[in-house]
Amino acid sequence: MTVLMGEQKVRIPSKKAYTYEDYAKLTPPDSGNYELHNGQIIYMPTPIPRHQEISGRLNYLLFGHILTKRLGKLYAAPMDVKFTKNDTVQPDLLFISNAQLDIIGSKKIEGTPDFIIEIYSPGNTGKEMSYKKFLYESCGVKEYWVIYPSKNTIKQYKNQDKDFILLGEYGVTDTISSFVVEGFSLNIGEILG
Repeated sequence: MTVLMGEQKVRIPSKKAYTYEDYAKLTPPDSGNYELHNGQIIYMPTPIPRHQEISGRLNYLLFGHILTKRLGKLYAAPMDVKFTKNDTVQPDLLFISNAQLDIIGSKKIEGTPDFIIEIYSPGNTGKEMSYKKFLYESCGVKEYWVIYPSKNTIKQYKNQDKDFILLGEYGVTDTISSFVVEGFSLNIGEILG
């Protein structure tokens, strides 16, 4: 397997399944360009400007609400979230409630956040996004949003017994309300318009 280390391609030994410890040693520190999916190191393309604009707007609105209400912590990518020994991902945005602050480690999140938001970009593959949805679902993420910039929509899921239930798909004229981040509602046009 070959990974990019700065400007150089470096060959690393192949394994059937990499662990978080392998991932931490093999990927460049603070690169934000790799994830570990089911024991495989996956290169993640750099986000495009529209992705970053949406992420920035949403981060600003969510962070202000969470901080004002003292509800917990919000993090933006790149931030490693270790779900299992073979699964470490970097969600675009993640919320951890006050009840779960103990999962925040010195270098990574070590457990399941309450709420995750992913922004679907041209560089994402269907396989990667399906795996992340499965991972979040099976590990018990309570609320999950997927933002589709090309369609100007957001899908909202609720976890019920480790199974995501689609609550709705919303467009730019709609308002979406989180059931995990108490009191947070968003006019979708504010971030996608």
